[in-house]
Amino acid sequence: MRTSVIFVLLSVIVGAGAAAIFLDPAKVTATPQRPASTTTPDIPARSSIARPAAPSPKDVKVAVDVRGEWSWALRELGSGVVVGDGTLRNTTESMVKIWLAVDFLASHAAPLAADDESRLTRMIRDSDDRAAQALYLRLGGDESIRRMIRACDLHETRIHPDWWSKTTMSASDATLLGRCVARGPGVSEPWRTKVLELMRSVDPGTAFGIPEAPALAGERVAVKNGWTRHGTWWAVNCLAIWDHWVLAVMVHYPDQGSEHRYGADVCMNVAQQLFGSW
Repeated sequence: MRTSVIFVLLSVIVGAGAAAIFLDPAKVTATPQRPASTTTPDIPARSSIARPAAPSPKDVKVAVDVRGEWSWALRELGSGVVVGDGTLRNTTESMVKIWLAVDFLASHAAPLAADDESRLTRMIRDSDDRAAQALYLRLGGDESIRRMIRACDLHETRIHPDWWSKTTMSASDATLLGRCVARGPGVSEPWRTKVLELMRSVDPGTAFGIPEAPALAGERVAVKNGWTRHGTWWAVNCLAIWDHWVLAVMVHYPDQGSEHRYGADVCMNVAQQLFGSW
């Protein structure tokens, strides 16, 4: 069991067309990266709460005492600039289901057959593993995960043969996956909107972590989390898309007697500390 206390200084500086975000390099392992393409994606509509188009420069300390390992990454959807901390690469669990949805819709025209519509909805909204397995097999199994790696330009993701939920991924790659869903590579705008709306309406029991941060109250957050106990250790991943942000938090920890709730609280605390002072 390892306890890590990480203090991160987050400075947000907004440029003329995109947000550029920097962290104290002495305390952060993730270096801000800018993708080759800076085309502004289609992103969810803003909430009705009055907020600036982008936050003013603020210094925010993120301090989380974690029993185990953790990592987080915050990416600005428009510019693709990312910051974060931690080196954990977690098994994706149910988080990767959003890719299965995008990959499936990319090869289908509207309207979907009733069975496919039901299966897709159950997979995202109810986190139905059987529905995910059925789509995974129809999409060619690991070939679908390979398409995800290529389409989303993932560099820290590894396939586990014949097992979608055991795909391993870094927090930075998880934000690339979120951006990939928001941008909809090869997917029409109606399908992209459909996936995001399903993510905004997931079962309340699975919408834990990031959306629970008081700082995000009133935001229309699209979320797809993943959580599983392996032996005596939990893998918990939180992924959320809203406004012009995608935030991913990953936690791997020994059982604390509260199932996935311990990891969910880590996710919530990271989101609150990042956005609570804006």
